[in-house]
Amino acid sequence: MKILQLTKFYAPVTGGIETVVLELVRGMRRLGVTVDVLCAGTEPWTRRSVSEEGVQVTRSGSWGKLLSTSLSPGLIAHVRRLAPAYDVIHVHMPDPMAALALWVARPSAKLVVHWHSDVVRQRRTMRLYRPLQQWLLGRADAIVATSEPYAQSSQCLQPWQSKITVIPIGISDNGGSARPEVVQRIQERFGGRDIVFALGRMTYYKGYDLLIEAAASLPSHCVIVVGGEGELLSTYRAEVNRRFLSDRIHFVGRIPAHELSAYFAAASMFCMTSTQRAEAYGVVMLEAMAMGKPVISTHVEGAAASWINQAGATGLNIPVDDVEALLEAVNRISADRPFACQLGQGARARYERIFTADTMVGSTTDLYAQLLARPDRQAMLDRLPI
Repeated sequence: MKILQLTKFYAPVTGGIETVVLELVRGMRRLGVTVDVLCAGTEPWTRRSVSEEGVQVTRSGSWGKLLSTSLSPGLIAHVRRLAPAYDVIHVHMPDPMAALALWVARPSAKLVVHWHSDVVRQRRTMRLYRPLQQWLLGRADAIVATSEPYAQSSQCLQPWQSKITVIPIGISDNGGSARPEVVQRIQERFGGRDIVFALGRMTYYKGYDLLIEAAASLPSHCVIVVGGEGELLSTYRAEVNRRFLSDRIHFVGRIPAHELSAYFAAASMFCMTSTQRAEAYGVVMLEAMAMGKPVISTHVEGAAASWINQAGATGLNIPVDDVEALLEAVNRISADRPFACQLGQGARARYERIFTADTMVGSTTDLYAQLLARPDRQAMLDRLPI
């Protein structure tokens, strides 16, 4: 079995999709599956390399990004050249450039479309992209949805329900990986208070303005710590300074990878306040759950957060943009240690049961095997119009 992972970017670029692809690649290599990666690069020229695990990574030269899409026309030629060597092409969506490359190249391999999210923000552009997206979903031999709620709520996926397999995203176990001296240093930095930790890209749908609003009424024994970079980081920091909240909430920027588990370990709880379905899953919650931390998350209709974080079992769910509900949740967890411990234990148990990388990798390789056992439908599918 030879697999090509076709994705927008790949490690060391970080992000939700990039984390999933890296976990799939590493897990499949451990199982002895041949798996390689084709993605857009961050430079104008193509680079090829071989990872420590023996994975061949081709990064197609890019002219930059437009509307969150990498402009990498060379991807088309790379798909044409590489595809014949693989049994399955596993493409991660949304990625219009990859969809275009597949439409032009028309590879004969089995095609798995991994549906991480609908295109939410670029509504005008969707008028141009929708026919290509529909062709891709029609061409797919299988569609992977990351949660049942998203599979049911996505309008794009409704015509293709018979092709969908739900495979929850899983991550490697980070429990026990934090260095005690680093944890202690973080706790001392924030005055030994209960840390409400949040982590993610500083972008419009993360809802970090809600954390700033809540910080004004936060109990004195609590402090909010937000990690991550992005276009709104300077805006959030300026708002914190304007409101004289710099002792109550800290936007610490990028957290080095070797310190990340220590931040989770130092925290009393984790908070994800996303406001839109652009946050289709929330992989970062899994990191908190693996560390045995209670989770506070917003209930976004059709997204996976409140399915991942089960109310009263692994954490608490609150309405979107509800400051009072957020403060109530923080107060309840910080004031009731036995309850917080119960939630943390429930979070860890749910991670072990559903959200490990091994579970995701096993389900995905099983899907590949099922597809390769089916009769070839390529001749029929090639006749599908765009």
